[in-house]
Amino acid sequence: MIEKNEVLKTQKDNLARLMAGEDLTIIHKRVPTAYFDTKNRVLCCPIFKEDLSPALYDLFMGHEVGHALNTPWEGLHSALENNRTLKGYLNVIEDVRIEKAIKHKYPGLRPQFFKAYKELIAMDFFGIKKKDVNSLGLIDKINIHTKVGSSAGVVFNDVELPFLEWAERCKTWDEVVECAQAIYDWSAENETR
Repeated sequence: MIEKNEVLKTQKDNLARLMAGEDLTIIHKRVPTAYFDTKNRVLCCPIFKEDLSPALYDLFMGHEVGHALNTPWEGLHSALENNRTLKGYLNVIEDVRIEKAIKHKYPGLRPQFFKAYKELIAMDFFGIKKKDVNSLGLIDKINIHTKVGSSAGVVFNDVELPFLEWAERCKTWDEVVECAQAIYDWSAENETR
């Protein structure tokens, strides 16, 4: 007899392929978070100690399908060739863009993403439970706020707020690169790491 979790995993794998409109290679392994290999078209879903809830599956699969549909390998590759340290900034701003796009394309994901991010906060997935989120760097504040929402308690000052708004307006990869570079440059001048 097939385990309930195996059935759910197979269903979510097939749903991800349908949403992406291509026969993605989907793997499950012990990694800290889901990822999508834009060049080789591989979606990796993490295996946690406990079974993933349907909402977490939908978040991980939906988010990575967002990358499959929107993140250009060529653009990512060339941006990283120019500046490897920009990678984290690009990833955060691209996550903002692709999550908006996938929730627009598949509105049924909205409540699942909301539930799943609440689960991730309860698991301290982002490692912020014992931190003052407002002491984080700007890029981390943008990441937490755009994923978790106002419940995270992130406050943006008058200088930071335009960067958040810019990140939320990005519609193209080129806009993501421009925004990420601006935040990177501002952070290099104004933040201590």
